[in-house]
Amino acid sequence: MKPFIIILICFVALTAFLSGCTSNPVDIGPYKKLQDSTYAVSDTSYLEITPHFQLGFSGPTALLSGKDQLLYVADTKNNRVVMMDIAGGYLGECHIYQPTALAQDYKLDLLVGGVDSATGAGTLYRVHLVNVLHQIDSAQITIIRKESSHPQRRFVGIGVMPGSAYLAARTGTDNSSSIDPDTRIMWFDTSDHYLTPVTDLTTGSGSGINYINYLSGFTTYPNSRDFIVLQYNLNGTAIDYGAIYMKYSSSADFQGWTVPATYDPALSNSDFIHLKQYVHPIGLAIDSKRLDVFISDVAQDSVFKFNSKGTHKKESLGRFATKNQMVSPTGLAFYDKTLYVADSTKNCIFRFKLSSDF
Repeated sequence: MKPFIIILICFVALTAFLSGCTSNPVDIGPYKKLQDSTYAVSDTSYLEITPHFQLGFSGPTALLSGKDQLLYVADTKNNRVVMMDIAGGYLGECHIYQPTALAQDYKLDLLVGGVDSATGAGTLYRVHLVNVLHQIDSAQITIIRKESSHPQRRFVGIGVMPGSAYLAARTGTDNSSSIDPDTRIMWFDTSDHYLTPVTDLTTGSGSGINYINYLSGFTTYPNSRDFIVLQYNLNGTAIDYGAIYMKYSSSADFQGWTVPATYDPALSNSDFIHLKQYVHPIGLAIDSKRLDVFISDVAQDSVFKFNSKGTHKKESLGRFATKNQMVSPTGLAFYDKTLYVADSTKNCIFRFKLSSDF
């Protein structure tokens, strides 16, 4: 491993429990304007940074901007998780069958949702990066949970909470059981022990904001237990509430998650919760400073952007704005004012930055 990477990891390991790190400017290289008939460069215009990241990816579906200031790619069809620096340099990889979800705890280990290659069962893994000084090629990979009795289940998102306990979004096609349906948000402790499902969301086909059925993405807010969960309809039609924001609170009377008033359709008309806004939302990223939220919808070839109050921002982008360059946006990551977008059809990572942030 290059010496500067080891130095970087040692520094970040000392600061990972703080609320955030001060990042250095990124050398973005050449970039080009995303032009269409109505597009003009302003502080709400995204510029595409080139070149794209291309490391032989095949169907990448998840991205992670890690707490170690590195970028990770779930290269799903190649059955690997790739470690990169933020300039696109290849640093190594580990092999996990069909990875689709990525997170990093405050110890700087990776958590990965994938599939057991022998049984085809959805499996949650830990990649022990810290023990090998982040040399991912030689990191031990252990199984946290394997859904052997229900192999159709998949882990589609993972979110780490303060202290390194974490939530994992599990989904599947059989939600008939009231005791153990395929679709659940599962709470694990720092030792990878499963504690309890999040019961503040109801599994089923109800029309309320707190109903979940077929999940497609999940993340927690930075340094928070608040989370966003994404879902879709199996028949390919627009779903009533494709993105649900849940806020955590703890008091003498209540401990758990609720839909805050700003994101509750009974109390608000927030852009974030407009009916049938999404078809197949899949990727999530949150700007840790501005708390802007980015959601990719692979069926609409689009990335939606919302501010911290749930207002839709006009700098959202899609196939038209990118001149058909971005076709199937899946995984998202955000670091140092730069939005990273995995495209599972173009098999590359796009980068975008607001014109005012250069």
